Amino acid sequence: MGPVPNCAHCGALVAIGARQCPGCGVTLSGRDHATLPGRGHAPEPSVEDAMIGRSIIGQFEVKAKLGEGGMGSVYLADQPTVGRTAVIKVIHPWLSKDPGISARFDAEARAAARLQNPHIVSIYNYGKLPDGTLFLAMEHIKGSTLAQTMVSRGRIEPSRAVNIGAQCCEALAEAHRHGVIHRDVKPSNIMVAERQGPGFVKMVDFGVATIDAREAASPGRLPAGTPCYMSPEQLAGQAVDGRSDIYSLAVVIYEMLVGQPPFLASTPEQYARKHREVPPPAPSAIAPEVDVPPALEACLMRALAKEPHARPLSAERFADELWSSIMATPTMGTPTQSFTIPPPRRRRTMLVAGLMVALAVVGVGAAALVRHSAQTLPAAAPSDARESAEPPPTAASATTSPARAVLMARSVVELEAELERVAVLRGRGSKAVMEAMTAYYERARAVPPGSDTETHRRHVLVGLILDWAREPSHAPSHSSIAELEAVFLRMNSPLGLQERRDMLREAKDVDGALPSSIRARLLSWIDTHGLDYETGDPGAEMVLEDEPSTTD
Repeated sequence: MGPVPNCAHCGALVAIGARQCPGCGVTLSGRDHATLPGRGHAPEPSVEDAMIGRSIIGQFEVKAKLGEGGMGSVYLADQPTVGRTAVIKVIHPWLSKDPGISARFDAEARAAARLQNPHIVSIYNYGKLPDGTLFLAMEHIKGSTLAQTMVSRGRIEPSRAVNIGAQCCEALAEAHRHGVIHRDVKPSNIMVAERQGPGFVKMVDFGVATIDAREAASPGRLPAGTPCYMSPEQLAGQAVDGRSDIYSLAVVIYEMLVGQPPFLASTPEQYARKHREVPPPAPSAIAPEVDVPPALEACLMRALAKEPHARPLSAERFADELWSSIMATPTMGTPTQSFTIPPPRRRRTMLVAGLMVALAVVGVGAAALVRHSAQTLPAAAPSDARESAEPPPTAASATTSPARAVLMARSVVELEAELERVAVLRGRGSKAVMEAMTAYYERARAVPPGSDTETHRRHVLVGLILDWAREPSHAPSHSSIAELEAVFLRMNSPLGLQERRDMLREAKDVDGALPSSIRARLLSWIDTHGLDYETGDPGAEMVLEDEPSTTD
């Protein structure tokens, strides 16, 4: 079997034959089902981004888009007043408008901003834009993520892996002391800096990465996070503490050493089952050609215990055990010069040193026992690839109305913007919109077996758009002028972004212009400069033919 491919979008390892990335959910393509650059499917035409050139609270000037994920988009910005660059994370508008998510974002961002550690990316500011969109401004790190490093360099030697892991432990220890649990420790949330010394790492997204509409989840739904790296208790929806982050970090270190995480699966549900029920294979059983010190192997197997109480009690203790596992291995040789092992920060007594040596000896025996067990167990059947096989589309799915065909040709980002536009034009209240968007997120995650994730999300969005567009207007829109401006700038339109900005500026510059007249003009523009569903050409009012409703 050939090497396990990586997702080109997020760098996560994917199982052979998988159709979706377990890390970011993009659709996989190509001969070995590795992803294409970008969104993981056929390249889409570029769409002007209303955030580019925008000023954030008068402090940051957005320059370029760095990427997007489940929560929103990430941008590079300048902060002229202090002469530095920053990274701006802008939360999806629909998530931003959820009072529960907004409150949790404020609490998590406030807690993350208090963390002060060289290995934690600093938070510069956070809050809401005038249209209610949540944002987080943070330190810009020049370098690459650990995920990108592993894609470009492959496996990482034990001394360097321990170096990176110990620095992450220091960051986690600082967070845990302040009651902050990361909840999404993974290679893409670990930055390898270029200018702060060889192998210097910083962790990002403390506590904020898993804020999601799923938090008010119904039973049976997986919690927010990245299933490949989540602890058994987190996947079970139970309360988590710092030992959950330790488990996730152990998965990351395991992947650095071996070249793949301990478990590979095609769906989040399969990951959940394996993390909760299947014993992790020893690194030497997965990659016998890799020289992983037995004491380090035993240290990782302890940190990957199913029960939290069986893992190291703290991130500091885990760091001590990682260093000791390397120091207790006389056959390791001299570490590379770029990643020399620093001495422990605290003075150890002879008693502690003796205990560590004893642990290392016990670890060698445990690793040997695990290796022997792995060699005697029969190989598991490769069922994941068969489970993820995608059947050909049915004749029923190929039949669609002209309006649906026009909308299905749009990207998810464009469809979400169109749904926002339709909600404004139909006078839907914020509560009704949030209920509908919650239903959308629920249905979007329930991907039928064998279906394409991206196509399924578009189907769900198109159904909502068509249903809402057919409704009579409930009442005049009560959206603020700032919210209407944001809708006008984000929506699909033949008008260029700069042209729309000029229109807004001229409307506000009219002497004696009343807010009511500005609102009326904005609503008229949103209506007349949008997408004509019948012809597919922007620049006309919504025109719909009769079609059966798709609302569940």
